[in-house]
Amino acid sequence: MRTKLHSLGNKLAVAVVATAPFAAFAQQIDTSAAVETIGIITGGITAVGVAKFAPAAIAVAYKWVKAAIFG
Repeated sequence: MRTKLHSLGNKLAVAVVATAPFAAFAQQIDTSAAVETIGIITGGITAVGVAKFAPAAIAVAYKWVKAAIFG
């Protein structure tokens, strides 16, 4: 098992070293569309979170007021 893991580690190291010259191409890739899409998705997730949080906060506040009056 240890030999297999060691062999896998060597293969990964070779793959990383082999792809190192291609790192220069990463600066030429336009990621603005992907970043914009992630921003839109983040906004949607935030809206859903707020929509779920608001009723829960109202319910808890209602229970506290009810407990304060009748408790």
